[in-house]
Amino acid sequence: MAEQSRIERVCPYLRGRREAAPVLTPGSDNLCLLASSIHLPRSQQARYCLGGRFEQCQRYQRQKNRPIPRYVRGAHPPSIRASAPTIQRRTLPWRHSWVLPALKWLIIILLAAIFIYVWRWRMSNTRPFVVQRDPVPTPIIAPAQELNPRYLRPTAGPPEW
Repeated sequence: MAEQSRIERVCPYLRGRREAAPVLTPGSDNLCLLASSIHLPRSQQARYCLGGRFEQCQRYQRQKNRPIPRYVRGAHPPSIRASAPTIQRRTLPWRHSWVLPALKWLIIILLAAIFIYVWRWRMSNTRPFVVQRDPVPTPIIAPAQELNPRYLRPTAGPPEW
């Protein structure tokens, strides 16, 4: 029973580093959820966090019943009654479950239509492939005219040439 009364005196923002429940003796295994990146001195743990005077702690007083930050996992804040009712809002149109598949199909259909349009335009601007052969010329055998007697002398070779 003494253990239960001791747990009730523990600060609700005190957690253990390795598990969700705090260690009931001051040590490096405890951390404060309100300032988890700051080292929590053992004297502070003994005086405020584990000593039952957590309402006098400056961090606790600054929190003023605000919820625990989102980056803290596995922590449950003290129960706070909501001061105002929550308003039910309409779901935005692009957040419905059918919008993403519909958008994918719309893109696929649009790409297919563009492909068909380009293909038809290309086919209408090209001529059909027809092999057109030129007639083979008939060889004409005729005697050659006189050979040109003037020719260039070779630049290499024997001079008798």
